[in-house]
Amino acid sequence: MTQSTVMAITGDVGAGKSTVAKMFGALGGLWIDADRVVAEFWETPEMVAAAVERWGTAVLGESGHVLHKPVAERIFGNRGEYDWLTGLLHPRVMEEIRRRTETAGWSVVEIPLLFETGVPPWVTVTLFVTASKERRAARCRKRGWDEAEMAKRESFFLPGEERMKRSDYVIRNEGDMAELREAVKKVYAKAIKGSYMGGSFGGGV
Repeated sequence: MTQSTVMAITGDVGAGKSTVAKMFGALGGLWIDADRVVAEFWETPEMVAAAVERWGTAVLGESGHVLHKPVAERIFGNRGEYDWLTGLLHPRVMEEIRRRTETAGWSVVEIPLLFETGVPPWVTVTLFVTASKERRAARCRKRGWDEAEMAKRESFFLPGEERMKRSDYVIRNEGDMAELREAVKKVYAKAIKGSYMGGSFGGGV
């Protein structure tokens, strides 16, 4: 392990990326969720002003904060709006994540758009989390998304097969929590503690 080791996790919608990232964090890494960093930026006056200028006050709640649902409706229904927002947010989010990983022994970062926007040079290991469509759909239903909503969100990503090929490691989240934890430990042993070799591992919930 080197001082600059940063593992970036991405994967299919509903595959369990956050669960995997938390498990790596429990092994001693600094866990950073890009979505949480995005949420922090949405609290800034700059982002609130940009949202209102783009979409009007309909995206604001009573307290003046930007609401997630109306923004999601606008960006996942229109490629132009999606590209505008990712172009505005992504560079800022990536720079903030880079800053946070600088002083960590090793870090694990959940980045949904890892390959779509380009793997940052400070990322040293990439991991893709996948699962069957049926399992992913079941998880998405718990979020209130039907299969049409899942497919709409997936349309903004590169095909899963392509992202899997580009990843150094793959975890197939098809079993129970114990199996997933074992798969995470195997990747940790190779990618963080041991030699950098690459591979595919089964496990899951």
